[in-house]
Amino acid sequence: MPFFNAEPYSPAAMFPPPNSRLICLLASLLLAACASSRAPLIATDLDADRRMALRVGQSLVITLPADRSAGRLWALAQHTLETLALDGEPNYMQESGSAAAGDAPGSETWRFVAVRAGLDELRFEYRRPLEARDFPARVLRFRVTTE
Repeated sequence: MPFFNAEPYSPAAMFPPPNSRLICLLASLLLAACASSRAPLIATDLDADRRMALRVGQSLVITLPADRSAGRLWALAQHTLETLALDGEPNYMQESGSAAAGDAPGSETWRFVAVRAGLDELRFEYRRPLEARDFPARVLRFRVTTE
């Protein structure tokens, strides 16, 4: 009896063909994972006062026009949210191609994540931070239902 296998090397012998049931199971899991992740819902000031629907875990991205040279910022008026969580700080971006970069208008982007089912109303106020008692220059509301 020889000490080693005299048959030629065959990768197929080393790695048997995969079970078709296993392949189907893995493909199903991959498809289910892709189906459960949804693209973020994108909204602007033009979407204010419209109802929006999210699924738990889905993101909401709201971009609002802003001009920091006027000294105004968008502020989220309510302190508690029932179904949404703020995802980081708002991000300000100036428009490109402006003559004076410091005086360029731009936009603020707010990100939220749906954390539980229910209804929230986001109320944004466009105001100068030091004039919190005065009326805001602009108010926007977004009604968000999470399923």
